[in-house]
Amino acid sequence: MTRNLKFLWAVISLIPVLFASCVSEPDAWASLTPDPTEVPQRPQDYYIEDFKGKAEGESIPEWVILYIESGLQGIETLEIYQFDYVFVSRNVGTNFNALNHWLEGFSTDLDFPGLAAARIEERFLLAAPLPDREYGPFFIELIRAASDAVWTGATREDNFWMLKRSGPDEALSWEFLILTAIPKPIFASQFDAVFSRVSPRPPPSWEQLRAAARVRQNFFEGF
Repeated sequence: MTRNLKFLWAVISLIPVLFASCVSEPDAWASLTPDPTEVPQRPQDYYIEDFKGKAEGESIPEWVILYIESGLQGIETLEIYQFDYVFVSRNVGTNFNALNHWLEGFSTDLDFPGLAAARIEERFLLAAPLPDREYGPFFIELIRAASDAVWTGATREDNFWMLKRSGPDEALSWEFLILTAIPKPIFASQFDAVFSRVSPRPPPSWEQLRAAARVRQNFFEGF
């Protein structure tokens, strides 16, 4: 796979590196922060002081650059992931050892359901900013069902860390990323099964059920 990272190398040679990043910043001790956002939210320039593999002469992986620039859908433009949906678990803090412990403890069996539920929630919010009114109790039950479901087929692809600061005089913080992927047909079939099992009590109104059904019909457009 061809990688066009000439610009990246030129910038890295001038460490500290300034990236025009669109990755939103969580609190310093967020335990698990899946980022399902297809278009990154709050733009934030920052300097990268160090990163995984830098001492060995390695470059920042292309998937990380695409994630910083364009979110999950940026990663999905890579040829290797053209038939997958990708998910990124993100954690930021000031204690490298604690973050590394989080990374080593990551499990697709245990952690992927939360990533799936977060991205499903994001898709429904994209269609209706006020989901409780638009979908009624169906929305909450769907997200709960996705979080509790046993998802299969997801694989842990890669991980990465970087040491960064928001500005020349700002404190340093570590950012850890874990990349997970799942084939699109496998995810879609499991999503349909989860959706079909949702039966909230009290039941939603007819209009709310129709609204949820409309999202399901075009669910993977913009997912």
